[in-house]
Amino acid sequence: MTIELPALTELLTAQQDCLERLEQVIVQESEALAAKQAEALLTLAAEKNTLLDRLGQTDRALSLHPEQAALTTEPSLAAKVALCREALQRCQELNQRNASLIELNIASLNRLAQALQASRNANSMTYDGKGKTNTISTLGNNLKV
Repeated sequence: MTIELPALTELLTAQQDCLERLEQVIVQESEALAAKQAEALLTLAAEKNTLLDRLGQTDRALSLHPEQAALTTEPSLAAKVALCREALQRCQELNQRNASLIELNIASLNRLAQALQASRNANSMTYDGKGKTNTISTLGNNLKV
């Protein structure tokens, strides 16, 4: 029984290349989030989904490969698997940071939306220097100048 190293090696190389590209996309996504570039985020999200699909397909091919056991017994293959796992870990950590950034951006947008809603609402109440309430519709009506 011969081990089909080239097929496994090719699959692992494809997995490694895909993970490297995914890491680049996640870093670009982080930069786009910081710069609030919505169009870039949409493009990067689509590319990220494509890469994740490809990773899933390659992972299935590796798990169903007849010589899958060689991934742990053959030293050169085990080393490639370890590199892929490290790259995946980096991607997951970067992606988690981006998720936190997204949550902060959503919270900021929600606060802005609430402020805009309150400013638009004619019945919004404000308080004057004496603590009396005013509505925006009456605000400034008592100015003399």
